[in-house]
Amino acid sequence: GIPFHSWCAMARRFLSALAGKRTGCRRFGSWSYQETPNPDVRKFESSSNFPSRLAKGQLLELEGIRDVFVGGEAGGSSSSSAWIAVTRSRGTDWQILVPRVQELLESLPQELQAEETAAEEIYPEEDSVKQSIAEVLEHRVRPSVQDDGGDVELLRWDAASGEVVLRLKGACRGCPQSAVTLQETILKTLKHFVPEVGSVRSEEEEIDPNAPADPFADISWSHCGEAERDAIRDLAAAGTPFFSTFAGTKVEGKLLKRVCFLSRIKLDGRKPPHIIVTCTDCRAKRTIEDPQDLLRRDKGNTTGNAAVVICPTCA
Repeated sequence: GIPFHSWCAMARRFLSALAGKRTGCRRFGSWSYQETPNPDVRKFESSSNFPSRLAKGQLLELEGIRDVFVGGEAGGSSSSSAWIAVTRSRGTDWQILVPRVQELLESLPQELQAEETAAEEIYPEEDSVKQSIAEVLEHRVRPSVQDDGGDVELLRWDAASGEVVLRLKGACRGCPQSAVTLQETILKTLKHFVPEVGSVRSEEEEIDPNAPADPFADISWSHCGEAERDAIRDLAAAGTPFFSTFAGTKVEGKLLKRVCFLSRIKLDGRKPPHIIVTCTDCRAKRTIEDPQDLLRRDKGNTTGNAAVVICPTCA
């Protein structure tokens, strides 16, 4: 039978065809666009043109664009049409940016999609579980994820712990719903078809420390926490909001009392879309999504600070 998430993807495509404007889909020439679950990403799609090799570089030169992902970069696309996920810079208006993107895509030389010659990666017979995971991702997960302008790449499979490590790309990267996608969609699908899978997590792409300084670039932070219970208590007493990198976890009451290790990040005018935090003790890696949003005064934060708990088990 067809798994539930595939029915959802089919239903979404059907409703998109019926609803048209209500789904946010607009067409300019051969390139249409649609909204994604990530408010900072739009998916641009063409059923006739394949993205020019020049597309990514020229799109990144447009003012207001922070990142570009060409569908299929992660080992071949499962989508039947060409598509590109464009991430805007903070404060950029989509109504202004979208026509510019569509106009640029239309102006680039048309390329025919090359025949796919690369076969799926074949793993050794003793690693048949990893092969099964790759096949489930390719045929059961990636099509629905790509419908929303994202993609997933298999990085590692740990047979001892049953952990699958993925890299989220395109609209999935930094999406507020990425934690739900991982645990409610990807994990359940993998466990259904590959019982050996016990858990799944995402790992961010390493940031080049030699890259030119960019105020909008992600920040990679090594969390070497110092025991500062009094300082944490003073932050809470001053009204500093406490957040968590775990969906649905509220940092209050007994959990807040357990928090005792603290490290400080000063943005100093930088506006990163993500802060990628690695604990130097347990090596856990967490992503703080949209730190600027945590500091917004119009959302009630009048302190100029925000506290984020990255690990509720060793807080």
